[in-house]
Amino acid sequence: MNLPASKIVLAEVDSEITLLGSLFMAQGAFEQIGGSIRPEWFSDGMLRYMFECCRRMQDEGLKLTPQSVISSLPADCGGIERNDFYARVCGAALPVNTIPGIVSIVKDRWARRELLDQADEIRARADMFNENPYDLASEVIVTLDGINADRSGSSVKSLDTAMQNVRDQKATRRGASTGLHALDVKLNGYVPGQLYVIAGRPGMGKSAFMCSSLRRTAQSGKGVAIFSLEMTGEEIACRCLSDGLDSVTAPPFGSILRGLLSESQKADVAIAQDSLGSLPMIIIDDARQTWSEIVAKARQAKATFQAQGIPLSVVCIDHMGLVTPSDRYRGNKVAEAGEISGQARALAKELDCCVVLLCQLSREVEKRDDKRPVMSDLRWSGEIEQDAHVIGFLYREAYYLAQDANADPYKISEVRNQLEFLIRKNRNGETADVRLWCSIGHSMIRDE
Repeated sequence: MNLPASKIVLAEVDSEITLLGSLFMAQGAFEQIGGSIRPEWFSDGMLRYMFECCRRMQDEGLKLTPQSVISSLPADCGGIERNDFYARVCGAALPVNTIPGIVSIVKDRWARRELLDQADEIRARADMFNENPYDLASEVIVTLDGINADRSGSSVKSLDTAMQNVRDQKATRRGASTGLHALDVKLNGYVPGQLYVIAGRPGMGKSAFMCSSLRRTAQSGKGVAIFSLEMTGEEIACRCLSDGLDSVTAPPFGSILRGLLSESQKADVAIAQDSLGSLPMIIIDDARQTWSEIVAKARQAKATFQAQGIPLSVVCIDHMGLVTPSDRYRGNKVAEAGEISGQARALAKELDCCVVLLCQLSREVEKRDDKRPVMSDLRWSGEIEQDAHVIGFLYREAYYLAQDANADPYKISEVRNQLEFLIRKNRNGETADVRLWCSIGHSMIRDE
């Protein structure tokens, strides 16, 4: 019978005592397991203090002995002498193979206590006129994410087990198609659990690439969620329609957006709309979104697709610089970028999908003769480079030639439809320069 949380003993001090005693009595247990346990999981203040002291000694390289542990405690441990308190803890020890189960119990009770505390705080603050309910909701999401992050322990497996997993899952390791064969070959598609960073200067085709590639990903039956902090959903829809018509004689997306269409073009767009309207693509176009809001909506998108029997394969954020930073690092651009890229990587793993972050490049590109981007052009590159599995730069020579009054018109014509996807980091493959065909006015990207 399932009891409601209010009927469960939320402060199981006996389990906490047994956990500490088992860690002390089993040789090497504290060193091997203690690092995965958090002090706040202990509801009893003295047990929490005892655990923190032992963790501190371990971090300082000191050996845990009965004498060192006892000497770290106050003389009076809640009415019990410290020697007797230590003996009581050790006397509750169970065999080492029971420790994982005890950890699960202690962690479960902590999570329930946290949930009830959050519920009480929400109830109290929601009644206050000076509280913004939306800000409150965002704070709660962050807290709940912290609880959820501790849901599962670390995954430890032998090399043989890992190799067996690779062998058994060979067919499932391929990611959702990017819609471009050349990129699928190099990147293995949009691989689940990985973070892709795609960057470029304005005019290089980031929006065109996003709309064209992800439209074709959705067309292959894979779920796509686009968080557009820059374009409206209607702008994305017009780009997808123009791209979906698959012809340079089709109306550009700008004409579709402004309604500047002939009767025959209207008929073509209507046919494309019928074809694309049922694609598994969700667009969230709120102008300013915090990361916690993005996470909550991404989870909702996954649930929506799962209800339809469709996997959520790609979450795309356009673009990273427009995500509202948390108060924790507000104003420190390097720390903000590191926080967002780290959270994006974590989201990819949690939802088992590929997260694509679009980024702007710094103006340093414009100061060089060769304007092909390099890693240092990626703003706050150190943090992003560390977190990303794939980093790709978009480059169009035609954009810069068009601004040069002395440029050779034949050269401009030659490169007008060229787009280079420069793979500068590929954790599970090789770096390469991939040449693609593009028609920016139609938001159309194709294999060359």
